[in-house]
Amino acid sequence: MRFSKSGFTIVEMLVVVAIIAILAGAITMGVNGMFYKSRLGRAKSMRAMLQSGLETFYARTGEWPSPINDIAENNKDGKDVVQLSAAKADQCFYEIVKMSVGPNAKPVIDPAGLFVSQNIDDYGCTDIHRAWDKAVKLKIVSSGSHRCNGKCKRGIDFSEASKKTSKNRIMLKSMNFGYQGPNHGRFCRFRLYYYPKSDTVKVELQPANQYYTSSKYRNGFTDD
Repeated sequence: MRFSKSGFTIVEMLVVVAIIAILAGAITMGVNGMFYKSRLGRAKSMRAMLQSGLETFYARTGEWPSPINDIAENNKDGKDVVQLSAAKADQCFYEIVKMSVGPNAKPVIDPAGLFVSQNIDDYGCTDIHRAWDKAVKLKIVSSGSHRCNGKCKRGIDFSEASKKTSKNRIMLKSMNFGYQGPNHGRFCRFRLYYYPKSDTVKVELQPANQYYTSSKYRNGFTDD
């Protein structure tokens, strides 16, 4: 009696593996796209919240937070627009949040969903340091460009950071305000601009191509 031997050939197995790889790649791209859109939507929402908070603060008090007032009083060069440093932007956001919390609060913003961290540099942390030498060699970034400080903190919601019982508690005065960027959701900093001539402010997200032109290393959004 003869038994027939049947099974997959090497070619058939390779075809199956290739199909699985293609499907896995398509699913991964779809999931990444969903994360990207979700982070962008949340970042825009927080930007709009802070913009509205600053304007409401001005309407309530008749003046901007102190860093902006200092610029308005000392703009001797007559600049049309002044970008505040990350530290001064944080101070502005701190003042509108402080006004909105506590027993004597006069809310101009609901800070519960804001994204905060601590000890973040001016640009927001990225993972560029993990491939820095290669990026310089390939001329993706220049050797004199900003380099990540290596902390790579991701940040947490304000509601979690402000809980007295939270192990991740951050004191309000020490908070950095930002959002989840596209680069693995790492912390990004807002950009805050003041326009002296019109006496207005504008909160912006970090542009994707401001520091890194390669999409692999970007830490900002491209379609904002």
